[in-house]
Amino acid sequence: MRAVVVGGGIAGAAAALDLRAQGHEVTLLEARPTLGGAVQTLPEREGDPPPPPDNGQHIALGCCAAYLSFVADVGAADAFERLALALPVYDEQGRVSAIGAGPLGLLRYRHITLRERLQVARASLKLGKLDPAAHDLESFGDVLRRLGTSSRVIDRFWDVFVRPALNLPCDEAAASLGIFTVQTALLGPKGASDIVLPIQPLGAIHHTATEGTLLERGVTVRLGVRVTELAGGEAGEAAGGAPVTAALLDTGERIAGDLFVVTLHPSETARLLGEPDPGLEDSPIVSVHLQFDRKILQPRLAALIGTSAQWVFDRGALTGHEPAVGQYLTVVSSGVPELLEVRGRGVVDLVARELTDRLGHAELLWSRVSREPRATFACRPGSAANRPGPATRLANVARAGAWTGTGWPATMESAVLSGRLAASYLSSWQ
Repeated sequence: MRAVVVGGGIAGAAAALDLRAQGHEVTLLEARPTLGGAVQTLPEREGDPPPPPDNGQHIALGCCAAYLSFVADVGAADAFERLALALPVYDEQGRVSAIGAGPLGLLRYRHITLRERLQVARASLKLGKLDPAAHDLESFGDVLRRLGTSSRVIDRFWDVFVRPALNLPCDEAAASLGIFTVQTALLGPKGASDIVLPIQPLGAIHHTATEGTLLERGVTVRLGVRVTELAGGEAGEAAGGAPVTAALLDTGERIAGDLFVVTLHPSETARLLGEPDPGLEDSPIVSVHLQFDRKILQPRLAALIGTSAQWVFDRGALTGHEPAVGQYLTVVSSGVPELLEVRGRGVVDLVARELTDRLGHAELLWSRVSREPRATFACRPGSAANRPGPATRLANVARAGAWTGTGWPATMESAVLSGRLAASYLSSWQ
């Protein structure tokens, strides 16, 4: 059968690979000039230090089994380095202490008192016994406080660990996903909390390696083409309506198919499927890329407390391209809509000042900003009800995307799982 995948992000690539493995003739359609979707290397500009920056320093954890299997499948396993959790965290005075794996790793974290560390340990044990789904209507911060956690501990420990995964602070994120993250990563089996760092540009992994694998396996990849309509299907009252027969491109071309997967943003997916918008808010990620005239960050990655410069990565060291002069850093700020409003040079000046106040004086030599207003959906309390699964009202069409109902936050793991769920769903329709 002919399968058409709309969207060439991680979810679309995962769906295409699985559909091809099922024996289908697969065409993948992507509006951008590259694959990868929300996970991209920015186009190179004159004056950029090598390699060009990514649109955020996307990382994975050891518990992300589906994503790690995916990158191995596309031949990019060597593009990552896996480290046991030992996250250096800088406080307001520039003092550093690490969050480590296991009970001892937590008890050695000096940015909270010993009594507060015991709060963390007790809350973790209690979180491990909760049913995440039973707490989707309240915030993770509310649950933590009910378990005896102070606001100070939430700010200085839980937000550092959980916010990058949820792309929202604990007081705004659904408790269901906060609990799930703690159970899966922090309390998971040995290695679940490992940090898996890309040591190559994301474009090399999610475009170059992925496209090469897709083509090698016989998938037709069309870049720079936008799907405007699914033709031939009429939405019924439930799954099982008349089947779609073609995807219509903005050029007027028809791409015929028997099976379809739509892997776009929630509102765009709803429009193509003729469904109501699920009403999921967007949560942004802002990344600021900086080259200073001297080295100010000693570890290759670190978190900062009480600042919009939440996580900082030594991109030069991670990718093996340390500049001849100074240090090349990427700063990632998750769930900070206020930074989207800081235009022009303002966000660079703000983040550079926050870094040098903590890490030491340095002169800025180069900068670049990447803003992703729709980086993920905002996983606010109650959002689980608006995350549908792969089934749609069109008989032979499945949906996928990190925002769909995988049970995971909107991560690369969720994207891969959603693509595989969509392919599996369509296998039962044949």
